[in-house]
Amino acid sequence: MSKTAEADDRGRIVIPHEIREKHGDRYRVVELDDRVELIPLADDPIEGLRNAVGDAFDDKSIAEIKREAREAAREDALRDMPE
Repeated sequence: MSKTAEADDRGRIVIPHEIREKHGDRYRVVELDDRVELIPLADDPIEGLRNAVGDAFDDKSIAEIKREAREAAREDALRDMPE
């Protein structure tokens, strides 16, 4: 489906009803070099993550997933620092 939309004087764009019905009301706006894309967001982002990765996190709580992600990010940051 392809639709055309224009921003109003406040910069708002109305997403057509048919698209909202199919994809929901929340979107991430992603600016790329040659375009802007809207990525639908799940109502529950953790559920979306679980759907994307399958059963990889079945036995882990949200707190455990967050802690492990922070630890991995910290390790990556420390590894990339010059000595």
